[in-house]
Amino acid sequence: MAEVQYSDLMKRYRWNVLSSDEETAARLSQDINVSMPIARALCNRGITGFDEARKFFRPNLDLLPSPFLFRDMQKAVNRVRKAVETGEKILVYGDYDVDGTAGTALLYLFFKLQGAEVSYYINDRFSEGYGLSDAGVGHAVGLNASLVITVDCGIKASREIELFAAENIEVIVCDHHEPEELPPALAILNPKVPDCGYPFRELCGCSVALKLVQAFSESAGTSPEEWQQYIDLVAVATVADMVPLEQENRVYMHKGMELLQKTPRAGIQEMLSLMNVEPGALGTGHIAFGIAPRINAAGRMHTARTAVEWLIAGSRDEARVHAEELDRLNMERRQIDSGMLKSAEAMVDGYFASYCSSIVLYHEEWHLGVLGIVASRLQDKYYLPTVIMGGGDGLIKGSVRSVQGLNIFDVLQKCSRFLEKFGGHDAAAGITLKPENISGFRKQFDKVCSERLSMDQRQKELPIDSSLSLEDVNGKFLNVLRQFEPFGQGNREPLFFSTNLKLSGLPRLLKGKHVKFAVKDVSGRIHDVIAFGREDIYRELERGSRKMFSMVYSLEENEWNGRKNTQIKLKDMGFEE
Repeated sequence: MAEVQYSDLMKRYRWNVLSSDEETAARLSQDINVSMPIARALCNRGITGFDEARKFFRPNLDLLPSPFLFRDMQKAVNRVRKAVETGEKILVYGDYDVDGTAGTALLYLFFKLQGAEVSYYINDRFSEGYGLSDAGVGHAVGLNASLVITVDCGIKASREIELFAAENIEVIVCDHHEPEELPPALAILNPKVPDCGYPFRELCGCSVALKLVQAFSESAGTSPEEWQQYIDLVAVATVADMVPLEQENRVYMHKGMELLQKTPRAGIQEMLSLMNVEPGALGTGHIAFGIAPRINAAGRMHTARTAVEWLIAGSRDEARVHAEELDRLNMERRQIDSGMLKSAEAMVDGYFASYCSSIVLYHEEWHLGVLGIVASRLQDKYYLPTVIMGGGDGLIKGSVRSVQGLNIFDVLQKCSRFLEKFGGHDAAAGITLKPENISGFRKQFDKVCSERLSMDQRQKELPIDSSLSLEDVNGKFLNVLRQFEPFGQGNREPLFFSTNLKLSGLPRLLKGKHVKFAVKDVSGRIHDVIAFGREDIYRELERGSRKMFSMVYSLEENEWNGRKNTQIKLKDMGFEE
């Protein structure tokens, strides 16, 4: 590829062909009997030997580390067992996103099955915000609870946990966020806590809750099925929370997708019915773009309790009521964020010059519950660090999204004099500021981004695994490629590139935004290509129909009317000069 020169007219992305070690890839290719493009894709994921490949392609629950490697796990199990046996009131305290609500449902269902007196509480996004709250403490006191178990929150809640302690309520924290000063909880289950002996750091909050359930079950000597039946909830949370789909998370995804497809719980069945998806056809895309947005819509538009009630529903009739409400809330959310997005795009087109290094927008009427969605969509379209703010009444709230390689938390630290508070991580954050500081914040934010953004970082990168001759794509190749699934954060879909291609026939524009066309390779074979959301290439393909070009793409096998065919999904293309 290095020798090929391209016209920039067609290319939307910066192509980066990953440089796996050819000797290692060749050895792996021989050891596991796969082609070199597949071996390179594996090496690019850190899989360089037979044993690693076996674990990758054959995820197994038996390979999971013991939950008792968590610091404080034995203490947590002992305390929960005492509460169950003596009939104490247990309160599960979860976050309002998918990870928190799924983990809340998991603990509630499990301890209910153990005969515990258990209830749950989730903050209101708007009046209480993220974490533990005074209102949550008051709820536990009013409930006469003596044990609180947090899910996906609590690691930064020292003040609230002290308030619980003052009311003689003990707290077990199940969290996965980076700790600062550890809170005074009875037990802390978090793989990122210093001196925690657990070997895998990248669990989501729901999977930390599962480890507590696993430890409780193992200490009681019950069947593994008692805790494994909840891995479907972990799979949903793992996809939605975008933790890396590697090692232990890959095992959960493998088993969780199997449960979701073969024996979906009532709530999942009803949601899939609304989505017109058969359980057996469920994929991670349906979770990421179908189920997860509906769960999140509950907390964004009304109350996250609706999502928990949907997940814990004992019958399909009960589940249907909650599923329909989630679907309605999601449609309302889509209407709102669609209007906000159009408004924001108009502001960008009318205000921001090409030399800007960031996008910072504010409108007092923008809905606080969907700021993050709009920020993500603008960042994806313009590929610049993006801040979307809304609200009034003396304080403005905003969501921040970064581009690859720019630590947005560090950027915000350089803008801290304009902010009342901020928090987050390297890719996303939330901010609060006063209206009079918007102008100063916008200038400082853009200045810092300008200083730190390289020219390469201003164009989205396509990481390419290998070159590939289309004539080498056959049933065996696709079968091995299929076993890379599920795809997501930390295990992206493999991308390949091919050169010396020509258009065969004329392209077709579908629904005004997708392009379908056929290409001819050097051997004369014809291959069908679909380019989702790439209406920008339609006219250029027509004008350049006689030119040779290269393309970057992924591959999948489709079945239609009983016939299987290979589908090439275009990511980007460039005319060869």
